[in-house]
This record gives sequence, C-alpha cells and structure tokens, in this order.
Amino acid sequence: MDAIVAQSRQSIEVGSKSFAKAAQLFDARTRDSVHLLYAWCRHCDDVIDDQEAGFNTGGPLGTPADLQVRVARLRAETLAAYRSEAEEPAFLALQRVAAEHAIPQSYPLDLIDGFAMDASGQHYETIEDTLAYCYHVAGAVGVMMAMVMGAREPAVLQRACDLGMAFQLTNIARDVIADAGVGRVYLPARWLANEGLAATPEVLGRP
Repeated sequence: MDAIVAQSRQSIEVGSKSFAKAAQLFDARTRDSVHLLYAWCRHCDDVIDDQEAGFNTGGPLGTPADLQVRVARLRAETLAAYRSEAEEPAFLALQRVAAEHAIPQSYPLDLIDGFAMDASGQHYETIEDTLAYCYHVAGAVGVMMAMVMGAREPAVLQRACDLGMAFQLTNIARDVIADAGVGRVYLPARWLANEGLAATPEVLGRP
C-alpha cells in the first residue's frame, strides 16, 4: 500500500466507520479506489464546513466571501488533478482514481458546484430546487462510486445517482435543526409555507 492510498484509508477510517466497514466488501483494487475517492470528497467537505474528518471544530463557518474563495480553490485544484498536476494528497487521490476509472471531470465539478450552493446560502423554494442540490452533493458522488465499481450503463448510473440523492434527503430530514443552527435550510420554502413556517434558520433552529 503506497502513501496516498494509506492516507486515504486513514481518512475513511476516521471520517466514516460505517463507510470503512462497507468498503471491506470490495476486492483490494476497488477498495483502494473507494478510499481515494472518499479522501477527496471528505477533504472538500471539510474545507467548506470548517470540519476535520467530518467533525465540527467548534468554530463558526467562514464568511460568504471566504467560502467563495475556498470553493474557487477547490475547483482550481480539482481541474489541476485532471491535468495530472495535483500536489496535495487529497487531489493526488482524485487524480489517481479519476484516471484509473475514467471518471469524467464533470462529476467532481458538479460536487463542487454543490459546495458552492452551500457557500452562497442558496434558497430552496421548491422540491425541485432541493433535489437539484441533492444531485450536486450526493447524486454525483453516487455516479462516481458506481464507476469505481465498474458500472457504465446509463440506467445503472442513474440508479446510483438516485441512491445518493435518497441518502442526502435522509440527511436533510435528520439534520433540520443542526443545519438551521449554521444558517442552512434545505427544506422547500413552499412546503414550510404550507405549514405556516418561514424558511429561515431562526424559525427552524428553535428548540
């Protein structure tokens, strides 16, 4: 096991024990690729959410301007990885897994667009708006994971996308209060209005 794979494996073992356990079901080559892809996704998420290995550091989120700078840096470093010019471990991990499995750069960039939605404080008026967010932050990951496992048929990739989005909808339902606490509301504003609620962190964050 080389250094990049070893570091990526450590990332998944610290950041998601359930994901790490599930990865053990794969053959060694696929498992290494899962570790590489996870390491990049985890790094990007941590950068945007001021986390370490998926855990809150206790500090406030960056300012909108600061978050936009972070998004731009993630996008630039991701594009560098696709030019085989990565330098940091997480982007070296992406560079390798993308090359080995011919993952189009559109999918990593779609994920970063999802982080940009968080950074900009995106408003979600309809369920279609929320589903678009779910595609960017989870559906695209589902597609990349399916590609790592060897899938290429459009129908299979669509189902992988749907599964990722379903996971994200579950997270949204679970974390309504926690998300509101950091100024994020993913529930459709129209749904909340039908219940006489305002789609604001102040309303949803109340105990």
